[in-house]
Amino acid sequence: AVTPFHAVAIGSQMLERAGFVALDESAQWAGAITPGGKYFYTRSDSTLVAFAVGSKYAAGGPFKVVGAHTDSPALKAKPLTKSSAAEGLTQLAVCTYGGGLWHTWFDRDLGIGGLVLVRSADGALEKRLVAIHAPVLRVPSLCIHLQTAAERESFAPNKETHLIPVLCAAAAPPAPGA
Repeated sequence: AVTPFHAVAIGSQMLERAGFVALDESAQWAGAITPGGKYFYTRSDSTLVAFAVGSKYAAGGPFKVVGAHTDSPALKAKPLTKSSAAEGLTQLAVCTYGGGLWHTWFDRDLGIGGLVLVRSADGALEKRLVAIHAPVLRVPSLCIHLQTAAERESFAPNKETHLIPVLCAAAAPPAPGA
């Protein structure tokens, strides 16, 4: 999946096809959970919890819990991001998420994915999953022939200043008389 939001959406669909019943996490479950039942719930569209109740299970009996995660290292757009034009480039304000091998993110094509809110025709806010697989961002690095061997070996990127992806080159102002 492109993002944890996509993983939860796909996982929920798979669970429903396998006969799991969606629960409301904030509702009372008394009487809703039965031996032999299969259930799941989601939280914040980025967490998925699923469980199956054994057919011989009795309240107070033992149970097992298995866990996994849907997230992975990422560059996340800051909530109130403003693009900055540095050296004629439009960049996207991001923060790092997770324990990434950040030096491997340089000079790679990056897409965009996540969950966005859009206003529908009737004015209501709706959640929509977005996945743009086309290369729209890139974290550039200095060409290898412009670095010394010592600089290449000692490169330790600063997550705050070096991992700012470029969206595009800013348009140049028109030449005088053009």
